Amino acid sequence: MSKKQTVLITALLVCIVFALGVIVGNSLTLDDAAISKFIRQSELNSESFLIEQDLFQEFETRCPLAEERLAALSSDLWKLGKLLETPDSKTTLGEETFDYLKRKYHLLQIRAYTLHYKLSKDCSGAANVILYYFKKQDAASQQQGQILDELVNEYDLHIFAIEHNYSPELSFLEEYYDVKQAPTIIVNFQQKLTSLSNKEQIKAVLK
Repeated sequence: MSKKQTVLITALLVCIVFALGVIVGNSLTLDDAAISKFIRQSELNSESFLIEQDLFQEFETRCPLAEERLAALSSDLWKLGKLLETPDSKTTLGEETFDYLKRKYHLLQIRAYTLHYKLSKDCSGAANVILYYFKKQDAASQQQGQILDELVNEYDLHIFAIEHNYSPELSFLEEYYDVKQAPTIIVNFQQKLTSLSNKEQIKAVLK
């Protein structure tokens, strides 16, 4: 792969990670200015991700650097998700803004998830990846989330949590994995565990 191609791929990942880092930092107060900034930036991120996907299809990925940037992106997305799930987030942001922001967040997660899949094929990465479908106000989903939080501290693990049946824009991935209920988790892009799964069940399918 040429130096120019490497720089293009790296630059896209760096920009996405930097933008999300700023968003997470500013959103700690959940003020209107930070949210407006996120909405504008998320539109640019969507375009960047589309270009990035095309580049990854055309050029060989420089594995160590791409894995490092994608790990940082996944971490920032996880933190941003935690902010959106705080009890007062919808009240603070307003229902319309909250809904738009959450849909954008889920789409960014799916983009990051597909990049992890690409790297798993091209780079044979060691990190485990879990796609987690949950339901609000559901005891089993809450318990599943706690179990996954514990596993994050024990394994090299990236988790993408998406609310089941939240929005039509997100249904294509649910249909692909035939997700009918929550909680459901997809481990390393293939192994589907339906209903509440304990730590031992999940550990059995981790790398």
